[in-house]
Amino acid sequence: MADRVSFYYRQRVSEQELNLASELLEKADRNLAADLGVFGVVGGAVPTPHQPVPNLSLDLTAPARAYDHLGQRIFFGTGQTVGVARDVSGVATDVINPEGERWLGVFLRFDRLLSDERTDGNSQRVFFRQDESFEIVVRQGAEAGPGAAVRVPLQEDELLLCDVRRVGGTDRVLAEHIDVSRRQTFVFSRGDSVGVFTELWRILRPAAPQLQATLDDIDALFTRHFGGEAQRHRSRDVDHTPTGFVTATTVQGAIDETAAKLASAADGSPGASLVGADAVPGLPRALAASSIDAQLSTLLGYLNAHLSATSAAHNAAAIRALPHNWLTSESVQAQLQELVQGLRADRIAATAYRSLAGTTVHAQLRELLDDLISTAETEGTALIGGAALTGSPRNVAAGSLLAQLRGIVNQLNAHLGSADHDGRYARRVFLQSQNVESNATFDFDVLNTVPDVLVYSYDTYNSDLTNAKRWFNGPYTPNIRVWFDKLAGNQSVRIHIQNRNTLALYITVYGYEVA
Repeated sequence: MADRVSFYYRQRVSEQELNLASELLEKADRNLAADLGVFGVVGGAVPTPHQPVPNLSLDLTAPARAYDHLGQRIFFGTGQTVGVARDVSGVATDVINPEGERWLGVFLRFDRLLSDERTDGNSQRVFFRQDESFEIVVRQGAEAGPGAAVRVPLQEDELLLCDVRRVGGTDRVLAEHIDVSRRQTFVFSRGDSVGVFTELWRILRPAAPQLQATLDDIDALFTRHFGGEAQRHRSRDVDHTPTGFVTATTVQGAIDETAAKLASAADGSPGASLVGADAVPGLPRALAASSIDAQLSTLLGYLNAHLSATSAAHNAAAIRALPHNWLTSESVQAQLQELVQGLRADRIAATAYRSLAGTTVHAQLRELLDDLISTAETEGTALIGGAALTGSPRNVAAGSLLAQLRGIVNQLNAHLGSADHDGRYARRVFLQSQNVESNATFDFDVLNTVPDVLVYSYDTYNSDLTNAKRWFNGPYTPNIRVWFDKLAGNQSVRIHIQNRNTLALYITVYGYEVA
């Protein structure tokens, strides 16, 4: 109901009294809407980029109806175009920084449209009609960097239709610039003004028997449910669609079945055969896409073949070895190379033995060499042993090499002083070679004895020095002459050789005396 006034008989009604009656009725309507919490945009006034060509303005659809927080009705019947280039104060909304941005708020507020102007009894001009109308207001926030701009606060006596994001370097409003997430749409009544009956409820326990408290309790219940904190479903009550090797129709059954089958070690159906594995490339071995069971079997085959290999099992460079002593590398291949390159006699230990006092192979080799080349009575050949040399008529007893050599020398000396040699033995006293040209004669040096026998030979070979032969009697022998002249009372000779062949020959002359 509304406050009212009671006009009476023969009352002289004033202007203010008549207006008061209308105002009381209007106030009653607005109080009803405000008390019920009815406010917001009922319909229409939907913002879209300006058509047909977007610019710095918005198009609002019509008809539009809304109620502000005071219960005042706002209505417009035709579409509206709202410019956003300037705000309600006439200040430009441009963004100065090319990378910056700012938020604009487009608001709708109640207004009255004055019309039907008249003159009253006091000659004052008044508007007889004061119809409900509207005003569209643009407000702007501060410019900031990308993502840092703050939106325009909501206004107590205005309704927000949308937020508009102005971007630096852009002279138009596009769909992506319009945000209606904060739009104050129509609310018929506040939830805390609507009651509910909770007597028969088994799960919900709202703090008060109100719709808003009930919705809050539902939200809290779902929050705990989805977060797994309370009112969780039992897995046996959750349906499961059979898939793959799982045939159970509940989550609990699927888990139990999966665990049992994966844990199976039965021949022919192990759990590993149910788990797939993609291909694993590699050299020299690779695994094809298959199950884990198949890949494990393949790996075991590779391992057994490797462990039973008797050759070429590993590249020595791939086998690790710890550094030791003077070996500093860390692989078998590298250490073998170090051994080959660095194994020296001075690094090999040796125990002192007999006359060798050194403690390394190198030192003992030096001692051996020094002792063996020594001409001292007790070293050299005196350190080399020899077994008995048997024979007939001469023999040498076992002893040092020095003793055996002395025995042989003594036997030779005794032999030379004996009558064992006669004219049956010849001794070479001359040997010289010379390349003798065709039809030429060559004179050798003087020989201070007279040989009993002269023998000669010549060599033949191909032009590339292959197929060499030495002839003592060959095709060129008839044209070769050898002789000597006796000199100095027949005690010395000069040997001559003549080549009467048509080619040069390499001729060797041998001279012998009979003992």
